[in-house]
Order: sequence, then structure tokens, then C-alpha cells
Amino acid sequence: MKRILNLEGAINLRELGGYKTASGQQIKYNKLLRSGDISNLTPQALNYLKKYGLKYVVDFRSEREQNAWTDQNTNFYKIYSDPVYPLKGNGEKLMNAFDSQQSYLGMIYQSVLLDKYGQRAYKLFFDLLLENDQPDESLLFHCAAGKDRTGMGAILILKALGVDDETITKDYLLTNLMYSDTATIARTLNDKNGSEDINKMNMTKADLASVTSVFAAIDHYYGSFEEYLHSAFGINSKKLKKLKRIYLE
Repeated sequence: MKRILNLEGAINLRELGGYKTASGQQIKYNKLLRSGDISNLTPQALNYLKKYGLKYVVDFRSEREQNAWTDQNTNFYKIYSDPVYPLKGNGEKLMNAFDSQQSYLGMIYQSVLLDKYGQRAYKLFFDLLLENDQPDESLLFHCAAGKDRTGMGAILILKALGVDDETITKDYLLTNLMYSDTATIARTLNDKNGSEDINKMNMTKADLASVTSVFAAIDHYYGSFEEYLHSAFGINSKKLKKLKRIYLE
């Protein structure tokens, strides 16, 4: 099955099925999708997603972005508003206290994933991942570019499922294929009336240091990724086993 789904009206829409885990399992196909903006999906694209089994759409964008580029309502999936921003600020303080010599995106990711509001957003994401437990039903999570807020979500769920760091990084860097057409990206993702910080983030290419900095900050403040899942999102060993039952084969 294709990794990149070139559905008309979608930005950076990708299948997460097929990735291998350290245990020798793999992520099920037709269960998890990551994406950028999907407000312009054509009827043909929507029909594809209906057949795919899409039931949950998790929208990490700000309320302003959601209102300006509204996800299309359908009779086959439910949209969950789950803005990552605005942050409370404690994540930035922790990031600065740990290491401010990261890449631009790496500092943003550390700030988000250490921040209490950012963690609230991804806790809801994991709660919905656990709800998506019926066969032939799937969940899509997205932001504007499908790189940063979505990228962090992908890093978290892939790591939780046991996918190795190298594969997680390769999946994250696939976004850069979208940035070959910078004019289209700028026209689509730069909101002249929106947040300058979000515009800059959307327009910055993915880099290796962004992923490694996430894991470094989590290890520093939580000791392990498993403890981070438990403390930040309430994912204990029982829930983690359920996640793996739902998404792995």
C-alpha cells in the first residue's frame, strides 16, 4: 500500500500502516492516517476515506485556523477539535533550562511536549486513539502542514507502539517531499492574518535534530518515554497494551 496518499484537496496525507516494531509486529493498515490541511477534499477524496473506514478526525490547529479552513462535515467521521496552542509557558521554561542549543523546530517541539497545555492536547489524542478499537475503523490526525503538530503526534504514537527511532525519523522527514514546491506551500500555509510563529513553523523544513531533541528532553525530565506517557497522558501499562492490541498485528 502507498505511504503517501495523493488525494485531491489534501496536504501531506500519509498512511502509517506497515511500520515495523522492535517486537517483530507491524502497524495495521487502514487504522492510522497523518495529514496536513484537509478542508479542500474533493467528493472523490472523501469517498476514498469513507471506504478506508475513517471515523475519527483529530484537528490540532488553532481555533482561528479551524474557523478559517473548516474541516468538511460528513456522515461517516466525527471531528474532534484539539488545539495544541496557546501554550502555558512552562514548557518553554523547561526547554531553556535543559538545552537552548537545539534547532529552531527542536526548541518548539520541546516547548510543546513539556508544556501542560500541549500535553493536554496530546492526552486527548491518546484518549481517542484508545477509543478507535473497532475493526475496519480508522483515525486521522492533522494540522495545517502535517509536519509539526501532526509530526509530534506521529512521533508519540509511533514511539508508544514500539517503532524504532530511525524509522520514526524517516517518517517525520518524508514531509520534506512536500516542500519541493515552495510557492504552493507558501500560498497554502502562510496566513497573512494569522500567527507569525505558526506561519514560520509551517514554512520551515523538517530536520533530524527536531526528533532527537524530543527524545532527549523527555529522557531528561521523565527518565523514560514510558514514564512520560504515564505522567503526561495517563497511559499506564494496561492502556499501552490496549494501544498495541488495537494498532499492531
